[in-house]
Amino acid sequence: MAHEEHDVEAPAVTIRQGIARRVTAQDVAIRQGGALQITGGTVRLSQGGIGIAMAEKATLEQAAAQAVLARDTAVLDQAAAGVVLARQAQVRQSVIGILVANEVKGDGLRVLISVRSAFAFGAGLGFAAALLRLLRRR
Repeated sequence: MAHEEHDVEAPAVTIRQGIARRVTAQDVAIRQGGALQITGGTVRLSQGGIGIAMAEKATLEQAAAQAVLARDTAVLDQAAAGVVLARQAQVRQSVIGILVANEVKGDGLRVLISVRSAFAFGAGLGFAAALLRLLRRR
């Protein structure tokens, strides 16, 4: 099938100025390229983009990702991510939509929605929905 040509599975994968749909490897390095989904032990992305990265350690340098799920460490340097979940986040000059981490280090971090503000937003939304239901019953 034609769509399987873009799936890569190997012990180590390096992509330079290319794309892949799914990458599964212990060590993944992408420079000036991208992938929709990456699963690996160590993921390094430089000047590219990914949909979702699931790894022990993920490093993004001048890159963008929709989601980064790191069991250990997520390192973002001049990067952007929609969601970052990690035990430890090391961030420099980056923007993250939602950040959930046990420990955050770095400078120049801009988080659009923290865990605290996400809970506050959810509580406010729940209150508004309950109020609308009460008003509709009248």
